Amino acid sequence: MNCVLEQPGSQLHGAPSITLRKSIARNGGQPFEDSDVLVLSSRSTSDPHSKDSTQLYLDLRLSKPLLPESTIMWGFAGFRVTLSSSPLRFRWNHYIDSHGQGGPPDEGTMTSCDGEEVETGIGVNPETGEEEQYEERWVDQPVTPTTLFAFLTSSREPSESDGFIAILGEHALAMRQFPNDTEFQAVRVRISTSSSSEVLFKQNADTLLPLLEFALSGADKLKGSPWQRGQEIILHEESWFVWDAGMTGGK
Repeated sequence: MNCVLEQPGSQLHGAPSITLRKSIARNGGQPFEDSDVLVLSSRSTSDPHSKDSTQLYLDLRLSKPLLPESTIMWGFAGFRVTLSSSPLRFRWNHYIDSHGQGGPPDEGTMTSCDGEEVETGIGVNPETGEEEQYEERWVDQPVTPTTLFAFLTSSREPSESDGFIAILGEHALAMRQFPNDTEFQAVRVRISTSSSSEVLFKQNADTLLPLLEFALSGADKLKGSPWQRGQEIILHEESWFVWDAGMTGGK
């Protein structure tokens, strides 16, 4: 599926989201959680439940407990595309992936149960290297009105990007992986309004962390007039592009 950036000013739908994984179970086994999983997702190109709706996401999974010396269990970013509405089924395209490219399609079916989103599908178990059935349970963290958000890509065409940045609420993620390069770069930051932001995790981030810091500083200065979709911005002398930005509750 060839997904391209729409023209600047094109309207997006819904709201950005902060999603945490509660548990995973494999092959009908007992649910467990060995990772601190954070997913930040943009608004969608149409109703998220409608076929072919697309949103940008960053998914970073770190070993527990979350510490500066945690390891990356899995990190990837790209587009989530709605394959069908009944049942609700998504594909997560991995434009960068800490496990490398060329894996099987990442697809799952979603249902709601007791306030949680239940994802079922078939995926590779990193411990065995085999494809297995899985069930993941996800919960959304509330996003209050007038919360600043920004989703940035290193290329105007996201599918050609080697870097992704997301800022939403108290969270910020940045990930980068150059083509044909096994080095995967990642940063996770907790944003505070009362004190300086805290770097919770970083790996191979000597150049990535300054980019995220520039993005945080630039976004904060534009609270009254956020970046516009499709806009080219300069971060630490690099050109980046705005996939989505604004204030929740606004347009």
